[in-house]
Amino acid sequence: MRAHLLILALLGLVPGSIARADPPTPSLAVVEASAAPAPDPGPVRLHIDTPVGGSLVESKMHMAEIRGAATCAAGQPEIFDVMIVIDVSQSTKAASGADVDEDGSIGENPHEGLYLPGEYPDEVWSTDPDDTILAAEVKAARALLESVDAKRVRVGLLTFSGEVNLETGRQVKRNQRDADLEVALTRNYDRVRRALDQVGARPPRGATNFAAGIRLATQELAGLSGAVSPTRPSARKVILFLTDGFPTFPAGQATVSDPGDLEAAVNAARVAQTAGIRINSYALGTQALTRPIAATEIARVTLGTFTPVLEPGAIVATLQAVSFANIEDVGVLNLTTREHAPDVRLNPDGSFVAFVPVREGKNRVLVNALASNGGEANLELEFQFRVKESEGRMKERELARLRRLNDELLRHVEAERIRREKRRQRMEREIDIRVVRPDQE
Repeated sequence: MRAHLLILALLGLVPGSIARADPPTPSLAVVEASAAPAPDPGPVRLHIDTPVGGSLVESKMHMAEIRGAATCAAGQPEIFDVMIVIDVSQSTKAASGADVDEDGSIGENPHEGLYLPGEYPDEVWSTDPDDTILAAEVKAARALLESVDAKRVRVGLLTFSGEVNLETGRQVKRNQRDADLEVALTRNYDRVRRALDQVGARPPRGATNFAAGIRLATQELAGLSGAVSPTRPSARKVILFLTDGFPTFPAGQATVSDPGDLEAAVNAARVAQTAGIRINSYALGTQALTRPIAATEIARVTLGTFTPVLEPGAIVATLQAVSFANIEDVGVLNLTTREHAPDVRLNPDGSFVAFVPVREGKNRVLVNALASNGGEANLELEFQFRVKESEGRMKERELARLRRLNDELLRHVEAERIRREKRRQRMEREIDIRVVRPDQE
């Protein structure tokens, strides 16, 4: 109750002016945007769902599928409520720099390329309308749904922009909403997918009101007055905030970022932080990175992360690399054969799937989870393996899908290469400190 009253009090506060500073030089690495050292999230918890220890694993391939989950949060639940917040302002109609629709042609901005006058109307900012920044945001959200488990993660969707009075360049009316809830928090991901289709089909519009998007997301996640989403107090709450710009509303002109716009965004983030909500912000493209102060601040005050995405099209892979569970990496090693799992997919909720090389007979496998705070957990698993003469192609399709996902991450996220090397070093270290028992040879 005290927290709820404090949230309502904060909603009425007028914050003091925020010191202005030169925009920081953007980095392609993920930046942990915390104002002060975050509290130690506690020990790493790791469990393996399949296979069961001592069981018999059969496969047509000499690969065993390992599934499980890891989290790093002392005493906190392993369920999540995630609100995807998408910028649909006018600027998101620009080309993303990627072949979002995978038709073999990359949309370009006709205002910047070598195009004949009149070849494209002035209002067109991408030669392929399905390769826009908005299209990349939508595709990224759809890809995220493929990476989380509906049993553990509820997902909601909202959009934000800023309705503009064309005569004055200001807001149409005072206290206009400027954000729309597309889907309340749900485990029914098909509803979210259908809503994403609708968002992608609508033309981008208006200015950019960070505060509106954050306020509405906070209302739904915290279950404040007017919320549509059923409350789930035990869930860990996350906002994934995607934008290609900087706030230009609610204050002043739609084309100008006023101090009041920044203050409104940060004040909304403070309310979210009071409600126990973490904001992970993603700044897409050069425009967003010329003035990333607001995007970094809303992450900083909520102890979230700020991720600059220089090429907007890379958001599809980048968003899949997010972690709600404070887990940075999972490695799998067959201690019997000393072979590493080359393909490990770590999902945002801490669940993972890996395919580890195995031999016929007894196999002893080590699973290692690394938390963002440097903590680790290890589990050993022993099972029998036998080659299955005939089997459906489901496992092969899953392995092929896993490799495609990892290949996409490798193309867009250079840090994955470093992560794999660190994983190898960790697993080699575990070999050095463990003695293989004679009965395992």
